[in-house]
Amino acid sequence: MAKYPIDSALYTSITCSVAPEPVMNRQTGQQKADANGEPLYSVELVAFGAEGAQVLNVKFPGTPHPGIKAGVPVKVTGLVVSDWEIDQKHGLAFKATKIEPAIGAQPPKAGAA
Repeated sequence: MAKYPIDSALYTSITCSVAPEPVMNRQTGQQKADANGEPLYSVELVAFGAEGAQVLNVKFPGTPHPGIKAGVPVKVTGLVVSDWEIDQKHGLAFKATKIEPAIGAQPPKAGAA
């Protein structure tokens, strides 16, 4: 499975739309870990670029920063995409080495439009 780097600087902004959740092994019920034993998490991000927005489900290792929550702009480091195929189904998988709140990021205030 080939991995292709994505330059996250090409996006005008990347915002968390759903707080990170543990990636679970469906057979064992245990949280999955990366090759270094770090727990894996998944987060839904909305990446805004010149051609519109994309929703990316991104997996990343390590305990999430507590500031990563819905509506918070984030900084994504080491973003890669790879293709997969299982039982004649296929798709794309996004992974990052680190996701953290963007410098000075604040979530939107309740009731703000």
